Amino acid sequence: MRNSWWIRSDRCVLGAAPESLRIVPARLRIEGPTIAEVMPEGPDPGPFEGTDLGSRLVSPAFINAHTHLSMNAFRGLGGVASFAENVVEELYYRIETSITAEDVAAFTRMGAIESLLSGVGLVWDHYYYGRTVADTLAEMGLAAVVAPTLQDLAGPGCGQLEAQIEATLSIDDDPALRDSGVVAALGPHATDTASEALMLRAAQIASSRQLPLHAHVAQSHREYARSIERHGVSPVEGLSRSGLLASVPRMLLVHSIFVSREDLGRLDPQRHALAFCPYSQVQFCFPANVAAWERAGLPWIAATDCAASNDSMNVQKELRWIGGLRGVATSQSPAYAQFHDGGDAAVAEEQRHRDFETYQRFCDPAFLLSRVWSVPGRLHPKMPAGQLAEGHLANLIAWDTDHPSFWPAEDPLRALALNDTTAAIDAMVVAGRWVGEQGRFHSSVVESSVYREVVGEASARLSEARKRWEGSGGPHAG
Repeated sequence: MRNSWWIRSDRCVLGAAPESLRIVPARLRIEGPTIAEVMPEGPDPGPFEGTDLGSRLVSPAFINAHTHLSMNAFRGLGGVASFAENVVEELYYRIETSITAEDVAAFTRMGAIESLLSGVGLVWDHYYYGRTVADTLAEMGLAAVVAPTLQDLAGPGCGQLEAQIEATLSIDDDPALRDSGVVAALGPHATDTASEALMLRAAQIASSRQLPLHAHVAQSHREYARSIERHGVSPVEGLSRSGLLASVPRMLLVHSIFVSREDLGRLDPQRHALAFCPYSQVQFCFPANVAAWERAGLPWIAATDCAASNDSMNVQKELRWIGGLRGVATSQSPAYAQFHDGGDAAVAEEQRHRDFETYQRFCDPAFLLSRVWSVPGRLHPKMPAGQLAEGHLANLIAWDTDHPSFWPAEDPLRALALNDTTAAIDAMVVAGRWVGEQGRFHSSVVESSVYREVVGEASARLSEARKRWEGSGGPHAG
């Protein structure tokens, strides 16, 4: 176990978003990968021995609770046309059949660095070669919940099924990974690529080991239609009828675009959470109805998905999208269509006011931050995160609030939720370890010899991989 050490600031963001956030002077004792003690300071705190961050704002690091880091290598492939139908099956699967474990490691390193530079200290990664992903993230100093992709009906992972189940167990059993902030989840890919038998097998392992299930559910019309054809019910109803929904300790259902009101009623807010990836969903399909999720009382998180379908790994941008829903809803409403066709503008304005009320909570900074702090931080029974609190993962960021992207910082929580403040990161701690150098966080990372080696290897492997893809009639850059 690593020795414990102390850190303090005049402005620490304590409490759980969105209920009880407050900014107060505090001292934190870090022991290994976790926060062992939190001591708010009184008017006369006494002497301090440790790292004093002065007036820097200290917050939890962001959590990106659904991504595929190595798929940043696919960024731009296929162009806009590739998203017209099912980009996962028609483009990504063809590439992934020739991807090697060494490719995944190299591309994951690049995704890890991009995540850290975006203020993300914990990712939920779902991909092939899961043990390779876990070891790579531990090496790069990025905390993670790794779900090795499990497929038996379709997809590039069908031939890796038993190896990926074994990888899941080995990650869960490895104390060195846990000490690096890397733990396991069960990762059946989707309801049309993982059979009911595999889903139930994954659920049984999840239950016996107290691990979450991380799966794509109803992410496309094709997946929904296959469920109707094979089982006569929707993907969510199929999971409910099989008993899976009632048996898992936690489950993250990703995208859930084709989920009805009736399906939402089948979900348990104590067990199930939904993942909203707006900038990705707007490219590969259309955004899910998170207002319906909220009305159903279900927890949900904001995430980026992969850079291949998003172009960015910055979760702050996802929060800004969510905050803007109150305006977007009106432009797509029948009331606005009526005005557009020659009707009364007052009708559209009345709709705007109704939408403003409906989505008002979505603009609250504490609510938005809870989607990338406390809500995803509660999903893994073995690794609480997303708060500066005892027993939680020691992931934190010190912000320079005099930076132009933050200034004048009269409302720091609003800035964290709606500004683009990643350039204002002064220092970062992940799983109890410093990342980069305090005061020159970004430059210390991208100017390091480590980064030069990482980008060199990733670029070389991408060049070779492109030759394999193109030689087999695969995609070209768009």
